[in-house]
Amino acid sequence: MAAIDLLFDQRDHSERVHQVALSGLLLHSRLLGAILQRPGLRVTEVDWEPERGRFDLACTVSVPDGSLTRVYVELKVDGALDKEQFDRQISHVHSIGPTAHLLYLVLGLSQFSVTEDRIQKWAQTEDRRALVHRCDAQQMETLLASPQIQPPQSDPQQRDVRDLASAYRDVLLRLLARTERYAEQIPRAWQPADFYGFFAECRRKPVGRMAKAGISYEANPKGGFIATHWQWTPIHPNEPLRLYLQLEDQKLCLKLKVPDEHKAQRKKLWDKAQEALRATQEARRAASSVDLALTPSNYHSGVHTTFAYVADVFGEGPLDRERFAKTIEQAEEILASVASKLLPSP
Repeated sequence: MAAIDLLFDQRDHSERVHQVALSGLLLHSRLLGAILQRPGLRVTEVDWEPERGRFDLACTVSVPDGSLTRVYVELKVDGALDKEQFDRQISHVHSIGPTAHLLYLVLGLSQFSVTEDRIQKWAQTEDRRALVHRCDAQQMETLLASPQIQPPQSDPQQRDVRDLASAYRDVLLRLLARTERYAEQIPRAWQPADFYGFFAECRRKPVGRMAKAGISYEANPKGGFIATHWQWTPIHPNEPLRLYLQLEDQKLCLKLKVPDEHKAQRKKLWDKAQEALRATQEARRAASSVDLALTPSNYHSGVHTTFAYVADVFGEGPLDRERFAKTIEQAEEILASVASKLLPSP
């Protein structure tokens, strides 16, 4: 498999190269049946860019009971999946009926942002949820190592398939390793993949209330940052107004979300958030609580607005998990207090 190894050595995060390898594995191995937990499934044909490019791949399949005939595949390698794309794809699959399913293969950095929880939440209804599946690099690497996936060793005609599966496992392990090295260096030297890895650890442990935190790349004119956001807290009983916490690389932000339909209230709500924050900090100091040094931000109009922040939650030197966790827990307490002060009286 020297040719495919050479391609992956140069472009191990290229979706097109992954598409080539996966189309071969899906067609010639039992990988798809293992992912969907249908051992009797067989792929008879793989199409590229089907439905006018709506999907990356489509597999024509057969199963003993005839309950599944088509599996559409969307591949993400370090890329984002937004709700608009998901809605277009699931609507198409749902219109065909229960014999068509949709599979998201999320590799590299994508596996942290395209979570099972997010996909199932977007699907909304039970019948749509049943049509959607997700498989990440860790799960796929484990499946490819199984003897049940690969053709039998006694079949010399399938040697190339076994070699491809082995080579592709190596690629998946390299992608996983990118986000597992953050503990080996100081946070000041972290690259984007390190922030993804650490934020995923915070979600997995979890730190504070971060168990269901979202992780995403947020573009901006300065080059963008890796964000993790959590503790979405309503500040109105009926309207979609929220406070939440967000880490932007090393910067911890207390954020206010005011959708465009309520933009006339943004400055007023921002002022109230600043007032509630001052009252909360004064009350915490009076109670002799160890307080978090938050810097109030300048106002700017937008759906998502920072009203206070800590410029660097890591500081100098090696990663201090205990110190970081205490900072997060204090910020969560402060946000909850501010939100309670902003809720209108019954």
